[in-house]
Amino acid sequence: MSRTTLVTGSAGEYDRALNPTADLLASRRVLDAVAQNHDMGTIVRLYRPAPTVAFSGRETSLPGFAEAVSESIAFGFEPVIRPAGGRMVAVDENWLVLDVISPEVGRDIAHKDMFLRHGNTFVKMLSEWGIHANVGSVAGEYCPGDYSVNARNAVKIVGTAQRVTRGARLFSASIPFQISPGVVELFTRINSLLELEWDPQTLGSVHTEAPHVLFAELERAVVTHFAPQIDAESSLADLFDFDQSLYSVSR
Repeated sequence: MSRTTLVTGSAGEYDRALNPTADLLASRRVLDAVAQNHDMGTIVRLYRPAPTVAFSGRETSLPGFAEAVSESIAFGFEPVIRPAGGRMVAVDENWLVLDVISPEVGRDIAHKDMFLRHGNTFVKMLSEWGIHANVGSVAGEYCPGDYSVNARNAVKIVGTAQRVTRGARLFSASIPFQISPGVVELFTRINSLLELEWDPQTLGSVHTEAPHVLFAELERAVVTHFAPQIDAESSLADLFDFDQSLYSVSR
């Protein structure tokens, strides 16, 4: 049976030598490491990101991309290119990010099946707090996808994405606990600059749907549902011998 390692820590705070961003480059590096060494087993990474705007590779070719990057920096958000698919997402420390990186000998698991498996896990978790959660998109949502997790069929409450490389798979989920004004403003401005449709009314959060739930409870619930059996706990810095030059910030 594959081992499971839980990796936690705030970006740039507890994981030494890392940039104060959402550390998306680190997620890609973990994916590559697991692909090369299946003995690492499954890595479940859970963290609160620093203010970050994660663009997709496709968005870098859009006419308004340069202006969108400038807007991100002006608001104090680090612009990065996300390793998984999807569309632009603005996150900060009020969000919780989950990465499940698992070895995969062959591509015998369809993207759809993995989205549904993890999506239904989120539905079960959120339903325990009285949230009417479902797997499915909401018209006008950010980073639209058929396997988003919504609340009341009205607001998106969990965004999901995947990336598969030879030998490993990354499933990533972005969970807004609470929505800050800066995040709303960036979603509005950047989607406008990139000429992408978005309805602000579809941006949901755990706190809005279940005000009694604390952030620490959200973290514990995600661990309980996505890493019920933990063989080891680690930080990114202890898990790998990071090359600090890869994480240097140019100002």
